Amino acid sequence: MRTRNPLISLLKQCLPDAEPIALSESDDNFAWKVGDQTPVQKFPTAATWSFLFPPGQQVSWHKQVWFAGHIPKHAFLTWVNVKHRLATRDRMRRWGLQVPASCVLCSTHNESREHLFFECSFSSVVWQHFTSAANLHPPPSFEATLSWLGRPYSNSQLVLIIRFIYQASKYAIWKERNSRLHAAISRPPEAVIADIKDTVHLRLDPLQ
Repeated sequence: MRTRNPLISLLKQCLPDAEPIALSESDDNFAWKVGDQTPVQKFPTAATWSFLFPPGQQVSWHKQVWFAGHIPKHAFLTWVNVKHRLATRDRMRRWGLQVPASCVLCSTHNESREHLFFECSFSSVVWQHFTSAANLHPPPSFEATLSWLGRPYSNSQLVLIIRFIYQASKYAIWKERNSRLHAAISRPPEAVIADIKDTVHLRLDPLQ
C-alpha cells in the first residue's frame, strides 16, 4: 500500500516485512505465555503478577505480621513499626523538627519505637495485662519480643490469640498516643485494655 504520509513511509522502511498469514480451515487458538513458561490456554493471573512484580526474600518476621486472619489496619501499623517508619519523636527530632523528646504517654523517658512498645510504664501495663493472664513472659526488648512471637508453640490457638493481642495493643497504644498529642484527650490504661479486649473478641468470635 502506497502512502504520501512521510511518517508512515519512514515506519515502513524501518519495520521488518510482515510475514504472510497462513490461512487454515481450523479455528484460531489463543495461548498466554509468561516469561519462559510454556504457553497455556487459561490466563495465569498469579504467574503474571509474579513476573511483573518479582517477590523479594521473605523476612524472618513475616508470620508475626501477616498471619492468617490478621486485622489489616493492625497488621499494616505493625509492619510500618517493624520497618521503623512510625513518626515517633526521636525520629522527628532527627529530621530537624523542634518537638519535645519526652514520651507522650509517660512523660518520663524519651519517646522511641523501643520505648513505646513496650518499655513505657503506660504501654507495659497494657501489654503485661494480657501476657500475665496467659502466664506468658515475653522478653522486654522490641526485637526480642518480635522474635519471641515467631517461636513455634504446641498450642497454635494461643499463638494466634497472642499475635492478635500484640498487634491490637500496638494499634491501641499508638492511637492513644495520637489522641493525647493531637486532641488533648487522655485515657487510663484500663480503657485502652477494654478496647483491645473488644477488638480481639470481635475478631476471634467468627473464627471459633
